[in-house]
Formats: sequence, structure tokens, C-alpha cells
Amino acid sequence: MIFSCSQKPEKDNNEEIIFDRIEYVYSLRDQINDNIWQDVSDINFDLPLIYYTDSVCYIANPTEKIINLFHAELSFSKEKVKIYKADLIDKFPFHMETSIEFGNDTTSYNFQSPVMNCSSVEITNQTITDVNSTELWSTMVLHEYFHGFQFKHLPYQTHIKNVISNFSQDSLKNIYKSNIWFQESVNKENKLLMKAISSNNSEEIIQLVDSILITRKKRRNKTITKLNIDISEIENIYETMEGSARYVEFNLYKLFANGSTNGNDIKSDTLFKNYGYFKNFELENEE
Repeated sequence: MIFSCSQKPEKDNNEEIIFDRIEYVYSLRDQINDNIWQDVSDINFDLPLIYYTDSVCYIANPTEKIINLFHAELSFSKEKVKIYKADLIDKFPFHMETSIEFGNDTTSYNFQSPVMNCSSVEITNQTITDVNSTELWSTMVLHEYFHGFQFKHLPYQTHIKNVISNFSQDSLKNIYKSNIWFQESVNKENKLLMKAISSNNSEEIIQLVDSILITRKKRRNKTITKLNIDISEIENIYETMEGSARYVEFNLYKLFANGSTNGNDIKSDTLFKNYGYFKNFELENEE
């Protein structure tokens, strides 16, 4: 008679924490859907999330194209989240962006289909030292994930593609860096905006918003006169894109501050700080 005894392989605790972090992001996405922005969790707007460590990638909810392109293997599956493992797909030291290929390279993993790319909490902290907790990292991830949600709306994606093909965000940055008068106006507009956000006086808010619009109109007209460039359309796109993503991000801060996260904590993660950063958060102190 032959007896055999088998043991289950030991779990990789570091890998378990990664799975927990990715699940945590998706659970927060669901709370954004319920409390901040409807349809973010709709399956039609789901997009892959690639989590980069220093040696491998973990890819949540990849497309078949991504699985085949990077020979990804399933490592974790639970309810709404399937996580695959693959070799590093590039050599960039840091990732925190939603990427999409608008060009003609149909072989790109993100060709006309947005993908959220984020470095691990540890790599993010090494790169941006102020981001020292999993919770704070998650707000950055979900800000960028929301851009993917925006791109998943095809009319919006097409409009952006048509506009940025003529005028890119880098062009706006160059105008800002090269023209003191442009810098001064933008900085003034931002200060007025932050003052309006922090005000509780409706009449003051109206006056401040009027001042922002007047200042912005003068700056745009001056840009046409001095540089022969109309930046209205490209600025409107980025104001809408970034403004709505920041709205989602800061409302997530409020959920954290109020303890309204439905207990989706990661007890095994030493970088999970129990939302301490958000208890005394002030919007006007943010860069």
C-alpha cells in the first residue's frame, strides 16, 4: 500500500498584498460609482490596470490582446477582478498614467483602447516621497483610471483625438514656460479658483468665478494677438478632463476623511495607514 502526502504551496505574502491592493482599487472604484460618479463601475467602461513592480507586471482585467501580446498567465481570480502576471512590458522607472495609442500602430497594446498603468506603492513612494501610504497612492491611481473611463466613451475619445492632433498638451506647457505674462495670468486664475472653492459665501464665489472668466478671456485673446494661436479648444478639453478627474479624486478624499469606505482596508499591508493623512486635509493646501 502506498501513501502519499501533498502540501499546498506556500503563499507569497508580497504577492498577496499586491492582489489586495488591486482589489482595494476596484472596491474604491465601486464606491466612486455609488457616491461620486455614476457608471464608473459599468462593465462597458472597464479598462485594464497594469501594476508594475521592479521585476514583473500584474495586469488586472486585461484584454485578450494584452494577454497574448505579453504572454500573461492568470494568477488571481475573484468576482470582478482577474489578475494576470507577466514580465515587465517596458523599462520606464515610473508609471502613473492612463495610456492610449491614437496613432496608426495597430499592434500597440493600447491601440484606441485605454490602459491604466501604475507603479507599485513602494516605487511610487521612492519617486514621490510625499505619497507614503497605500490610501494616498490609490487616489492617484483612481484619478488616472477615471481618465480611462473618459476615453472609453468613444465620441469623447474621437473629439480629443481630433483636437490634440493639431495642438498637444506639450504645446500648452511650452507657451506657459516661454511667456511670463501667460504664466502670471494662469497663476492668478488658479489662485482665484482655489479661493472660490474654499469660500462659503455665494456672492463672493460668483464674483471670483466672474474674475476667473474675465482673466482667462484676456489671456486667450492675448495669445491669439501675440502668438497667433487659439488655445480655447485645447484648454477646454483639459479643463474638462482634469477638472472632472480632480473632482472625483477630492471627493474620494472626503470619503476617506469621513470614514466612509465600507471597511475595505488592507490589514496585511504595512503601507496602509488607516486614512490618517485625510483627517485634516485642506483642499487649498494642495498643489
